[in-house]
Formats: sequence, structure tokens, C-alpha cells
Amino acid sequence: MVNGIPTMMGYTTRSPYQCGSSGFSFDNCLRNKSLIENGLLEPNRISTGTTIVGIIYGGGVIIGADSRATSANIIPSNNSRKIYKLQSNIFAGGAGVAQDTSALMEVTRAQLELHRMNTGFRKVPVRCANQMVRQLLYRFSGNMEANVIIGGVDRTGTHLFCTRFDGTTDTVPFTSLGSGNLAAMSMLESRWTEGLDEQAAQDLACDAVFVGMENDLNSGGRACLCTIRSDFSVHWKVQSPCPNKTSPMRSLLLAIRRGCTSILSTIEHQVVPWGETPAGCKAPGSGPGGRMDKGPGETGNRRRGAETLGPPKAKRRRLDTDKPAT
Repeated sequence: MVNGIPTMMGYTTRSPYQCGSSGFSFDNCLRNKSLIENGLLEPNRISTGTTIVGIIYGGGVIIGADSRATSANIIPSNNSRKIYKLQSNIFAGGAGVAQDTSALMEVTRAQLELHRMNTGFRKVPVRCANQMVRQLLYRFSGNMEANVIIGGVDRTGTHLFCTRFDGTTDTVPFTSLGSGNLAAMSMLESRWTEGLDEQAAQDLACDAVFVGMENDLNSGGRACLCTIRSDFSVHWKVQSPCPNKTSPMRSLLLAIRRGCTSILSTIEHQVVPWGETPAGCKAPGSGPGGRMDKGPGETGNRRRGAETLGPPKAKRRRLDTDKPAT
């Protein structure tokens, strides 16, 4: 239990991706249940429409993102920059509403610059930038639809934070956010190891972004990578998807034998053209001579008989001039 909210983690200070072999954490489900029981509303769920990833490797940290900007079902741009510079040693990737993300980054950049000047122009710690972002998001109670991955280096080492729109944050060795995060996370979980070299980490980040782009219609364009090294140097890289490169195939082929699923019941429906009677059936209410039988309490013949079955004809509209003169 953390702050009165039940938790499934045995070690609350560790990354949720390191608490089990599956890599899944259901703490948010227990949190939402506890909030509802206490009479509070659970945080809103938003569609972020992008794919961003973050990786810590042996010599620094890498932040990657796609370059597609979407507005509902419209793609206004395929060259959008989603990685922002907060300080010379701190960068952030944003997913969510573009205007909210841009405003959040601008305010955070200004606050960090004031903090740097007030502290004697020293390198701002990465944890300080993450704390400012999460406080600002928490102040808006989830109404600012922006999710960010903050990464950088300082005198204590490399750091990577995953902060969501409601102000919750995780300290992680690798992470992904956005609408394509599930596919990207599967790639990161299967290939990330401690002590990756820079080239292997860049390839992993590119592949994770490309997998998210292939499995998400709101992600696309090119993969933009920002590498922040431990010596405070920064390297940018933009890579387009290779058209000849095939997606990773399923390692275990599914072979389903015939008859594995039992048939509980079968219903057959006979399909006949319009106006015809199914074979072996009698037109309902039809009598001898093709006339419709009278129902109980009915007098006179019906307007449509069995011989007139077919597509309904347009009715003639009766005008006022058709009324007989009185």
C-alpha cells in the first residue's frame, strides 16, 4: 500500500517493468477501484496518437518518436518534431494534444532556465525537470492531455522518467507512450538488456518506433532519435522506414487442427430472390385463384395479393386538386 492506495508491487521504488517476467503492472486498476470506492472520479483516458520511446544504454539515454501529426482522421503533417529541448542536458518527448504538449514544454523550459540562473548557472538535474512537469500536470487534474518521456544526464548519471497526464511518474530503464506504445513496448521488452552500446540502442529505438508505426494508424512518417551521451554531447538522427525490410514474424506458428471447436447448434436459412416463395412453402394467406384469404373480422379483398409479390411500387401522391368538387 502506497499513500493509502493498495498496490501489487513488492518493491514500490522499482520500475514496474522490472517487477515481473511479463512486464505488466495492474496498479492503476487497483488505484482506480480505490478512487471510486472513496467517491472520487478515476482519471480520464485519452488517445495520444503517436509513438515515443525512451532507452537507457551504457553511455547515455535515447529518446525516439515518430513524425506524424494527426487531427481526428486528417494527417496535416508528416514532419512534426515531437522531441523538445528543455536544457542542454535534458530532452523530452511528448505525446497527446499538440497544443497542450507544446505549452507544457515552453513553461517547463522557462522554469528550468530560471532555476539554472538562480543556482549559479549549474547543470540542472534531470529529476528537477521531471518534478516541475509532474507538479504542473497534477495541478490541472488531468485536463492537460500531455504525456512525456523525460531523459537526460547530470553529474549523478543517466536518468529516464515516464510521466503521464495525471501527474504520475515512473523511473524506468526503458519505456514507451502513445497510441502505438503496446507494439513498441513488446519490442523493447524482448530486446533490451543492460549495458547496450550506442549503435545497438539506436537500432532498438528505431525498430520500436517502426513497429509502433506499423500497428497504429495515428503514427507514421519517420523516426527521430535524440541521443544524450554521458559527456553531455547530443546527437540527432532521422531515419525513414526501409521499404524492403519485413516486419518480425511470429516465432511460433499457429497450427489449429480441424474439429478442435465443437459445434453446439446449426441453423440453416434459405435465401430466395425477392418476390418468390421458398420451395416447399406456401405463400402466407394465399387462397385459390391467387387471392389472399380474408382474416377473421375482415371484409373485402386486400390490396396486394399473392400474384403481386415483388418490389414495392412508388405511391402516387394525392394532390388537393384530385379531391372531388363539392
